Amino acid sequence: MEEILTALMEQEQQAVEKYKDIARRARSSTERDLINRILAQKNFEIETLRLLCSGNVPDRFIAFGTIIDDEVNFRDAPSPSGSLLAVLDRGTPVILTERRGNWVGLQLYDGKSGWVFKDYVRAND
Repeated sequence: MEEILTALMEQEQQAVEKYKDIARRARSSTERDLINRILAQKNFEIETLRLLCSGNVPDRFIAFGTIIDDEVNFRDAPSPSGSLLAVLDRGTPVILTERRGNWVGLQLYDGKSGWVFKDYVRAND
């Protein structure tokens, strides 16, 4: 299965490059907007394939996301008193798996799970 997923990922990455070329040649903002919507969908497909290839598919899935602040505490519980598991850097790709109050449950691509305060993560479109 991994071989098929890898081949699909390569095909989608090639398609993204072609759509980027089309976007550069767009004649209107509407054309650009439509192509950018296709690109967003293709990027979601690539992230999904990447996750499937990793073998670390979470039990729950809300969205793919990104850490949007520097030195974000990744905790074992949705609380400031939760044990610190790691410190995540701005731009770290994550998988949103749960929401609880002001906290978001995340899974990293290496399979580690934990929590961050909701203001420090953004769900990708």
